[in-house]
Amino acid sequence: MNGPEIFNFTIEKIPGLIQETLNVNGLTMDDIDYFVFHQANSFMLNYLRRKTKIPTEKFYIDMEKTGNTVSATIPIALKNMMDKGLLKRGNKILLAGFGVGYSWGATILDF
Repeated sequence: MNGPEIFNFTIEKIPGLIQETLNVNGLTMDDIDYFVFHQANSFMLNYLRRKTKIPTEKFYIDMEKTGNTVSATIPIALKNMMDKGLLKRGNKILLAGFGVGYSWGATILDF
């Protein structure tokens, strides 16, 4: 894996993906309660958060105990959010996955 190349790919594609996902769903950043991205690494996540102008309190990072568990990072983060009581009925959560293989995708969950 070429880490710097994956980083560049991610910071190029994901901000547009976030805006496109909001647009397709007729939503704005203000409509989203939480943004949960693939938990690649905290440096990349914080860079993406700043670049997309997502408020810190709406951006969930769950790297402390598990690190990058590849395709399981988003489900693990959601489970940990539920266990902490962060998710409430009616929340809107924007999920974004990306990574090696130059794949990316996003969706919005109504909790």
